[in-house]
Amino acid sequence: MTNLTKRQKETALVVLSILLFFTLAAYSYFLVYTPAKEANEQIKLSTSNERDVLFALRKQLAAKGQTDTASSQPLQLKLPTNPLEDAVLLQIGKAEIKSGTTVRGVSFSQGEFVIENPPEMVENVNQLLTEVVLQSNSYIGIEKFVEEIEKMERIFIIDSINFNAPGEVRDQELTEGLLEMTVAFSAFYRPDLVGLQHEVPKIDAPPPSEKIDPTPYNDVREEGDSK
Repeated sequence: MTNLTKRQKETALVVLSILLFFTLAAYSYFLVYTPAKEANEQIKLSTSNERDVLFALRKQLAAKGQTDTASSQPLQLKLPTNPLEDAVLLQIGKAEIKSGTTVRGVSFSQGEFVIENPPEMVENVNQLLTEVVLQSNSYIGIEKFVEEIEKMERIFIIDSINFNAPGEVRDQELTEGLLEMTVAFSAFYRPDLVGLQHEVPKIDAPPPSEKIDPTPYNDVREEGDSK
């Protein structure tokens, strides 16, 4: 009986040691390794984003030197001198229709995009950060939406794609056809090219349909125009 009790104690100690080991491993993974990995991935993403913008700027400058036309409009299709929110809204509308998703809201914010060692003749580049909240009844619809956004001629970068619900709720929403997420991307423009702002590409927007625009941006713009 004594030997059996001793064996039970040894077994319990082994089990506790194993549990302690896995607890420490889980703690290290979620509180140390995962944040460090995410920070490293964010640094890689920022570096990749800056490299992509630099490449596009150099390509634009090279094309500008090779063109015989005095107009900058072909180059401004990729990197305009103004934010051109209307053009981004138009692309979002196309992506919404083709993907079968529902856009619940769009917000814009502007800021300077800092580039270390920028190319010559580039004083500054600004970014138009766009956040789109959309709903879809499938992941395929969301993938299609992103694919359509990527067809935009503008130089831009997808910053993030985040679900607006935790995992356990997300599965329930998918069953109910209410998968909601936020897609954020940055398009770029050159406010330093003041002399070329009169050649900003015109936006050929289609006539308004009966569908209600989910973005507050158009309402603000129309109120400003009426004044």
